[in-house]
Amino acid sequence: MRATVISLLVVAALLSVAWFSLSHSRYGRTMSLLVRMGRVPGPIAAHVGTWQTAPVDRVMLSFTARHGPRVARLYRPQQVRTRPILLTGGVHALGIEEPRLVAFAEALAASGTPVITPSLPDLKDYLVTPRLTDDIEDAALAMLDAPEVPSHRDGRIGLLGISFAGGLSIIAAGRPRLRDRVGFVFSVGGHARLPGVMRYLCTGIQPDGRTHRPHEYGTVILLTNMAADVVPADQVAPLRAAVHQFLHASHVDMFDKPQAQREFQQARDMAASLAPEAGAFMRLVNERDALGLGARLLPFLDRWGTEAALSPASSPPPRAMVLVMHAQGDDVIPDSEAAALGAYLHSQGTPVRVHVTSLMSHAEVARAPSAGELLTLVRLWANLPW
Repeated sequence: MRATVISLLVVAALLSVAWFSLSHSRYGRTMSLLVRMGRVPGPIAAHVGTWQTAPVDRVMLSFTARHGPRVARLYRPQQVRTRPILLTGGVHALGIEEPRLVAFAEALAASGTPVITPSLPDLKDYLVTPRLTDDIEDAALAMLDAPEVPSHRDGRIGLLGISFAGGLSIIAAGRPRLRDRVGFVFSVGGHARLPGVMRYLCTGIQPDGRTHRPHEYGTVILLTNMAADVVPADQVAPLRAAVHQFLHASHVDMFDKPQAQREFQQARDMAASLAPEAGAFMRLVNERDALGLGARLLPFLDRWGTEAALSPASSPPPRAMVLVMHAQGDDVIPDSEAAALGAYLHSQGTPVRVHVTSLMSHAEVARAPSAGELLTLVRLWANLPW
């Protein structure tokens, strides 16, 4: 009996040591972050979610980019454990105030990662332009030299881009001024070749030949970018304003259905006031007819988005490690882009890992992970050179 008790005490002690060691390791820190981000339920998860967390201060910074003055928000943890990360969100009018981006930045920073979210004008206007790639490069370089940003021992920064900013961050990391100052790049829902994504949004045919109906959100974003090519010059601004109203209503629809209906009605009212050419496009937007809208845009695709500065697979690759994470069945940027991006980077000698998962919906969490999925993600994230 006494031997049994002693054995149980030894096992309990060993488990306690193992639990303590895990909670204080980079795997424990990563697990804590992913548990909080993935809203994992249960008492153990609630405990794990507190591992290696610390309060976070917010600081606004300003810097000068080649295309003009810019601002950024620094989420500075009171206990720094990793290199700083430049986190660039997707196209959204709220920019760095977008609630999901703020929550992500807070979660990362609470785990000891200094996070910088740069405010980029084109993203706020729903535009995907070569200026964005320049702005990401300029922001990373400025933050590396900013005294307010905690520096890493190797003097490098991480780049984490969401949606179209994922691909653009990879391009920025491969540019001569920045490529030796990047610790890693993390693309969440990014693209390999923008023209292929554009064609998918218009036709539902992925670059790999598979068919998958696109979400109207992506096609509407495409219209915003191509407005100057498809309607007379005096109709561009009114059309974009109406499209922005529709996109705003789509965002409100995520948390306030009654208010969203009022916002969508305003978009329909704006469509009624447009000139005939712009009005025809806006009616397709309000009807959520992605393929009908795409058919109207398809003849003009070769007029926009072909610059190398917009397609990672047409640009010099980064030297740093790249993690490509993508939603399975993504209907904005198809998941075939993850494989294409991984293949291109591998062919160029860039260390790259690709992970396609059903846990995500485009570039946000869709559901809580299972235990096996959580462990897979922990290994992927923890083995990045944070």
